[in-house]
Amino acid sequence: MIIGKIRKGTAMLILALALAAALPSGAAPFKLLAIGDSLTEEYRFELIFSAPDSEPDKQNTKNWTQLLCDLRPTQFSMGNYSGSPATYFDYRNGGYEYNYGVPGFKAESWNKVLNNPSNLFDYTTRSELRGDLGGVDAVLIFVGGNDLSLTSDDAENDEIRQYIGSIHDYVRDKAPANLPIIVATIPDIGATPAEKLADPIEAAAARQRVATLNANIIADLGARADTYIARIDLVTDRIFDQVPFHVNGTEFVYEPDRENPPLHIFCKDGFHPSTVSQALIANKIIAAINQFAATAITPFADREILSALLGQDPDQPFIDYLAGAPDDGDDLPGLLEFLLGKNPLAPDSAFAFAADGTAAFTPSADALRYADLSVLQSETLDDDWAPVPAGNMLTSPDGTVNIIPSAPKLFYKFEAVPKP
Repeated sequence: MIIGKIRKGTAMLILALALAAALPSGAAPFKLLAIGDSLTEEYRFELIFSAPDSEPDKQNTKNWTQLLCDLRPTQFSMGNYSGSPATYFDYRNGGYEYNYGVPGFKAESWNKVLNNPSNLFDYTTRSELRGDLGGVDAVLIFVGGNDLSLTSDDAENDEIRQYIGSIHDYVRDKAPANLPIIVATIPDIGATPAEKLADPIEAAAARQRVATLNANIIADLGARADTYIARIDLVTDRIFDQVPFHVNGTEFVYEPDRENPPLHIFCKDGFHPSTVSQALIANKIIAAINQFAATAITPFADREILSALLGQDPDQPFIDYLAGAPDDGDDLPGLLEFLLGKNPLAPDSAFAFAADGTAAFTPSADALRYADLSVLQSETLDDDWAPVPAGNMLTSPDGTVNIIPSAPKLFYKFEAVPKP
């Protein structure tokens, strides 16, 4: 017996989406000060790559700073905002008062500003930053990407770690006691189209060196008191390894486009992460903050990334599958047919049964990106439904799942749930 919990069509797929969980009454947003580069400065001030060619003065991509401040305003803050690019008399443009993201800056650059100042802008920036340290809940150090090159050897990369360590030392010395410091691992520039497409062999070879650098950052700085690690490197690892890159089954394009369409991983310059990648970066920063914050910040769920951030229908993979398909008369819910790779135009059976009672089904690996599929069993069809024991489900090399019966008489029920 097969019981489907989700009927054909999309009516049952509407999920409630909490864009910002309410904080306890009177709780103030978490305040973060960031020391960074162009990945941290608001893309609002970086139209050279964040705006489409057709409207070069209008950004259509956002970075993690903007996403958190715009969509989590009751939970997260980087201070007051100014849209004027001449707000600050230091290296910053406009933007949030606690956002010290400076395009083009390296870890070496920030080390010089903080520990070896040489001009007026160094002094002013250092003085402003130092004054802001007393008004925030944590500091994020997110630098190093501009220091990397595909040909950097391990010694050169380790120098980057030392620069980041010096920045950490400055913050620890000047900030209030026990102020949490978050150190971001370094995104691998070899994952970007600008580098990988130009020299895929060198990009692949450099990947291990960057991995070694990040392992050393984690081992060194992660062991220091009141210091936490934001695993940004896992985002570029995903871009390297997940082919095609997707969010809940919605596929994204790797190569850049001059119009910055929403379903692209990178901005039009082929170097800076697009909105979807920046949302994943934001989630890594949130994960680091939530290790110590009194009130957790809500991460961006995949469905929220697709709908609220990118304007896409998160159910589009399933909608495309059902497009133009009439009821085929097999009584299988549409979502179940989708996950089992069945033809929506022809009657099908969910299981194939062998003489010994073994039940087999073959899920679609592509469809399982969109929804989770589980199998429950019961001896009575009453309230004794329970997951089929893992040891009774054997997966063949071709993906077929064989269920070995654990009782003389059993009923099976599929549960299909779209991913959050």
